[in-house]
Parts: sequence; C-alpha cells; structure tokens
Amino acid sequence: MEELCNLKYEEVQVGQEVPTFSHKFDRMDAIIYAGAGGDFNPIHVNPYFAKEVAMLPDVIAHGLFNMALLGKTVMDWIGDPGYLRKLSCQFRAPVIPEETVLFKGRIRDKLENNLVVLEVWAEKQDGTVVLKDGEATVYLP
Repeated sequence: MEELCNLKYEEVQVGQEVPTFSHKFDRMDAIIYAGAGGDFNPIHVNPYFAKEVAMLPDVIAHGLFNMALLGKTVMDWIGDPGYLRKLSCQFRAPVIPEETVLFKGRIRDKLENNLVVLEVWAEKQDGTVVLKDGEATVYLP
C-alpha cells in the first residue's frame, strides 16, 4: 500500500504540482459506481442503450465518478490529518471503457488558517479535457 504524504502547510508552495493519478476506466467501474451512487442511467451501464439509443460510442463513466477520482488524487497527496474542504469542477467530455484519465492539480494560493487552494482538472491521455475549471480547498496542519 502506498504511504500517504502527510503534508504540512509550511512545506507547500504556490505553483507546486500534485502527483498525477492515472485511471483506466472499464465497464465494471460504471456498474460499481451505479450501485454506490444509485445512478443506473442506461448510458452508464447498458452498452446497447448507450450505442443504439443514445448514439454514444459506448457506455460512459459517471461524471461524479471522475470527480471522486479527482478528490482521491488530492486526498492521496495531502494525507492525514489534512482534509478536503471544497471540491468543484465542470464536466466536459465523456470517458468510455479502455480510456485512461489523468487527474492533476497545482497549488494556486495559500490562505490564512492553513488553507491551500488548488486548481484541479482531468484529461484523457490524448489531451481531451474531461474535468475543467476545478478548484479544491484543503486544510493542511
């Protein structure tokens, strides 16, 4: 198991990048997330519906699944006892099975009370932006 970083507020600097997290999406991700989130929209779990009715290339990942992986990226970087206070982003492109998404971030600002603001985003390996205009606010001890 990978050890968490346990970052401290004084150790981070504006412009510092968050380690990139990579995830290859597969159909099982969509099925598991549908069960966890209660979103069984057929564009996420039924390949026939996604292709023939919705005219998509295949089932697509839930937008909130990708957002959750963006949050995981930040949390894996800051470690315990830091915590995520806010996470927001815009969903921009679908992700289909076998596509790999890279989740990224960079420190934009350091605020009072040990708060750090990050710009966060996700993109496919070909550069297509999946999540954009993201912001995460974290507390670091």
